[in-house]
Amino acid sequence: MGQTLDMLLAANPTKIKEIPTGKIEIPRLSKQLGQPFYITFRAATIDEMNNIGDKANKSESEEMKWTIYELAIDPAFKTKELREKYGTTRPVDIVSTILLGGEILMVYNAIMRISGFDKGGIIEEVKN
Repeated sequence: MGQTLDMLLAANPTKIKEIPTGKIEIPRLSKQLGQPFYITFRAATIDEMNNIGDKANKSESEEMKWTIYELAIDPAFKTKELREKYGTTRPVDIVSTILLGGEILMVYNAIMRISGFDKGGIIEEVKN
């Protein structure tokens, strides 16, 4: 058998299927709130990204907001109390109510990187 097949067969399937998480600080909010403010998120699956793309209706900014809305663990942007506190009618708009445009881009890019969708290239070439 091939080396990579042997590695996969010897691996713990639960470990391989673990979804990575990450966190990123939002310096503006850290300063305003007087303590470090982080957004913790998880990686996206290809199916989730397809669903997010459908919700975004071919709008790049909507895709960014939906990605954060769906994949943020803490804060949980889906929390009804949070949306009510900040007066958003459409649930996904809580993201752009709390975060500035550049912050949305920064969090979105971090989620894309951890999910393996970064534009820098998904496949690493092996050079002889």
